Amino acid sequence: MLTVAIGAEGIDYDAEIYRTLLEMLLGTPIARYPPQVRFGGWKNVLALAETYLRDAHSAGVKHALFAIDNDGKSTKHLEHHPAHDAAAEAADESGCRTCLLAQALPGWWTANAGKRCVVVPVQTLETWLLCIRGDDFSASPEQQYHRDVLKKRFFGRPLPPAPVRLSLALAEISKPGALDILRQRLSFRQFEAQLADWR
Repeated sequence: MLTVAIGAEGIDYDAEIYRTLLEMLLGTPIARYPPQVRFGGWKNVLALAETYLRDAHSAGVKHALFAIDNDGKSTKHLEHHPAHDAAAEAADESGCRTCLLAQALPGWWTANAGKRCVVVPVQTLETWLLCIRGDDFSASPEQQYHRDVLKKRFFGRPLPPAPVRLSLALAEISKPGALDILRQRLSFRQFEAQLADWR
């Protein structure tokens, strides 16, 4: 059993999906370190990251995953590229959300042998779920669709409560071949690559 501090916008939905994906990718049971805060949005994930990590560190936790949605369109918050100037992207209001989140995480965590993973699906976590489901897109979902459109397309309206959304999401990622489909998305490959030294 590996305990991971998971900081995500929704601890009852997003964080549980990421916990399940970690189990699938690492092939080991994952327990979430209990958050002492409810993040409730990407700004709070950035603001409360250090407090949560200090608490996790004091409890002996060595692994952390932080995730926010991209919340962009085709002209802002473009997908992360390794050649990005991370500080410049983080300072830009329309810059890369992956760089923004990475810059928000304190350096002392990795300096103390802590492992970290930064995840930013483009445009939103539901992009991955729609791709698994096999939805057709007239253009790349990363470039064409706003996050609200993607959420509505996956869940319908009105938006179901969190337990129902979680059940629907977990049903998709549990499908045979789901990881192979997800690996077609650059944002997912970047997520998985960060886990190489977690195994």
